[in-house]
This record gives sequence, structure tokens and C-alpha cells, in this order.
Amino acid sequence: MAFLGSRWVGWALVASLALNLFLAGVIGVRFWREHWREGPERVMAGAFGPMGRIAAAMPDSSRAKVKAVMEIRQQEVRERGREYRRARSEAMQALSAEAYDKSRAEAAFAEARRRADAMSEVVHAAMIEASSQLTPDERKAFRERLAERDRERERRWPAPPR
Repeated sequence: MAFLGSRWVGWALVASLALNLFLAGVIGVRFWREHWREGPERVMAGAFGPMGRIAAAMPDSSRAKVKAVMEIRQQEVRERGREYRRARSEAMQALSAEAYDKSRAEAAFAEARRRADAMSEVVHAAMIEASSQLTPDERKAFRERLAERDRERERRWPAPPR
């Protein structure tokens, strides 16, 4: 009887190991796809930050047309991004200050919004400039790629229920 019990324990351990290896594989593949894969979007994003993500959404045939625009705007976008992150950090510090000052927090968040708007203006201007170099079909494909990315983002981080 003891032998029968140890046999079941052995099979349970083998099954448990198999299940754990399967789950580790699934999680590993998902992580690799999300973080390490070097697709065009990831390569462009690494080279150009937010502007690279926009360029990566372009169809392959038109990506070369907008690369120069992205390179010209890259430094300005990075600078605006640093300004925004600094303002956001100051807003978070105002929220967590030992002696809370509501007017300081409001001013800090207003500055963060202003910095975010300035960054958006540069990104939007680059999108407009880049789009002016595309054919109507390429602009349509660009719009569809951006919409696809928005759907993917919504799938990953759905809006909370109301």
C-alpha cells in the first residue's frame, strides 16, 4: 500500500513539474514579445523615443520618408519630455510634502499639464510635417496603423468600468 501512495506522489510531482514548465514557457514568451523582441517599432522607439513609435507605425514603404522629420524633431521631443517628467516629479513631491500646500500642488500640476501640452505640440507638428510627405494611401495606412496601436493599448489596459 505504501508503494501505491509513493507512486501517486511521484506522478503528482511529474505533473506539477510539467505544469510549471508550461506556465514558465507561456510567461517567458509573453515577456519576450513585450520587452525583448527587436521589431521595427521597438528599434525605432529605442532610437527616437515617442517619435520613433510614430515612425514605426508608418507602413514600411513610407517609413524612410519620415525618418528625416523624426531625426530633426528628436532632440526637441526629448527635451520637452525631460521638462514634463521634471514637472510631474515636482507635482508628486507637492502631493507628498510633509506640510501639504494645496496651492503649491495645484500650481505644480498646472505646470505639468503645460509641459505635457508643449510636448504634444512638438509631436503633433512632427506628425503633420511627416504626413505632408506621404501619399493619400500612405496617410490612410498610417491612420490605420495608429488605430491598430490604440486598440492594442486598450486591450492591454482597458478603461475601468463606470
